[in-house]
Amino acid sequence: MIYIIRLFAKSWLVLTLLVNPGWSMDQRELTIKAAYLFRLSLFVVWPPANLDLKGSEPIIFCVADDSNISASLKSVLAGKLINQHRITVMTAGLSDDLSSCHLLYLPEGVQTPQPFLQAAARYPVLTVGETETFYRHGGMVLLFKKNNTVRFAINQQVAEETGLKLKAQLLHLADQQP
Repeated sequence: MIYIIRLFAKSWLVLTLLVNPGWSMDQRELTIKAAYLFRLSLFVVWPPANLDLKGSEPIIFCVADDSNISASLKSVLAGKLINQHRITVMTAGLSDDLSSCHLLYLPEGVQTPQPFLQAAARYPVLTVGETETFYRHGGMVLLFKKNNTVRFAINQQVAEETGLKLKAQLLHLADQQP
């Protein structure tokens, strides 16, 4: 467990050094966001009914309404495992069934996150977004910039209401609401 904490802390440092002041959607930024999604997932425990402990099924990262980001995340996360589970990335729209998603990422371009959050709230789906609107309307993990570094805040109560357990190490590293 200490190894995972050190790995997360080192990754955090590297990620903060890589972020440039211009928050444009370039490959480096996508790589940083992919790393955050990956690292955050290492500290989440999904209910056994939604993710078996044997690693025989994939962890599905769904990206709301953005196939370009989905394609980039697929290439960045190719071959990565989370607790023996391979990662599958797919695009999710409002009409899609979100019950198969383990993580739902709502990029900054999703102007109205509420319908996605309402659809995901019925399932143990870790929601990660980039806007304060997302966070205020029940998003679980907010990625934000502070002093030219990417930081994150966690709404632990919302996560627990859906049946997710967030490990103490993750909660310890989170910032307060920006």
